[in-house]
Amino acid sequence: MVRYILGKKKINLRKTKFLKKELLKPTKIYVKEVVNLIKNNLVNGCANITGGGLGDNIKRVIPEGLTANINLNKIKTKKIFSWLKKNNIEDNEMLKTFNCGVGFCLIINFKNLKKVKKNFPKNYQPYVIGKIIPGKQKVLLNGSINWK
Repeated sequence: MVRYILGKKKINLRKTKFLKKELLKPTKIYVKEVVNLIKNNLVNGCANITGGGLGDNIKRVIPEGLTANINLNKIKTKKIFSWLKKNNIEDNEMLKTFNCGVGFCLIINFKNLKKVKKNFPKNYQPYVIGKIIPGKQKVLLNGSINWK
């Protein structure tokens, strides 16, 4: 039986076959795609979104004087995150603990978006969730995720 413990609440995953299958899926590794982007000078920075979530991982690659302005409304979540959210986990905790469907972030020049997309299979197409702007704060999370 798989259980996830968050604070004092235990979430039992035994009852849902879908979640078991989802948790056992291998993580998509983007090495091939990212190496190709680097070779073609199409990437300015990248971050694997792991423990610490979106904010903590992206801020590591943002230079001083710049801010990653992330629009949470743009994030496409997967069913497993919707299910977790239904178990009364607050948005801030979800964003700190999980990648919420954003497994990897690329920082690119927007004019190269079509070229970048050509490097990914259809089921892993990148999409825009924010932009880099001048600022003192490394990451700004605006809006809210639609947990459907």
